[in-house]
Amino acid sequence: MGLFDKLLKLLNKNNKTPSTEISELSKSMKIDIRNDGFIINGKKMEVPMHIDAFSAILGKPRAVKFKTDKENREFLEEMHNEPVTKRVNYTWDDLGLMCYTLNGKVVNTFGICLNPKEYYIESDPRTLFGGTVTIMGDDWFEAIMMGVDKEIIRDLGIGDTMLVTAEYVEPFLDDSERDKTSFTGLEIQLLNIGDEDDEDY
Repeated sequence: MGLFDKLLKLLNKNNKTPSTEISELSKSMKIDIRNDGFIINGKKMEVPMHIDAFSAILGKPRAVKFKTDKENREFLEEMHNEPVTKRVNYTWDDLGLMCYTLNGKVVNTFGICLNPKEYYIESDPRTLFGGTVTIMGDDWFEAIMMGVDKEIIRDLGIGDTMLVTAEYVEPFLDDSERDKTSFTGLEIQLLNIGDEDDEDY
């Protein structure tokens, strides 16, 4: 089983239809991804980040708990280089935002849902983010296009604390044909940024 197949298995895919509705509440929001954390509507959040800090800014999220069998635990621990004790994803349905934890408290990945995708998982937001996203002050699309093409995703390292991953809607397009609708959204891994060949921004 390949990496992508394992990830899909871990996502616990079901038959619900992904959202196409843009969140009205998020339209005035601004998120800037920096090399030392995020700035969300002018409020700075530094790495590492705790779910309580997000809740203080974004409101109370919906929690989705996952059972983790031995094989998935080993896979996740190898991928993230940290122990998995209590997998909980948190979702702000009315903002198009979500995050993942491996211990229920410390956020290791923050997700911004920008466009519809083919599959839906239980922890996906029920709306899409409609605000402004920048990376180091630059438009997110221009920044992510400077990252490394990895066939189904594009990766961009931010300093030594983050890795921004954008999943393609259609993996086999030429870069000259891509625009903001070419990606389902952004996932920001907040710890252990991954492969050394990822481009730093």
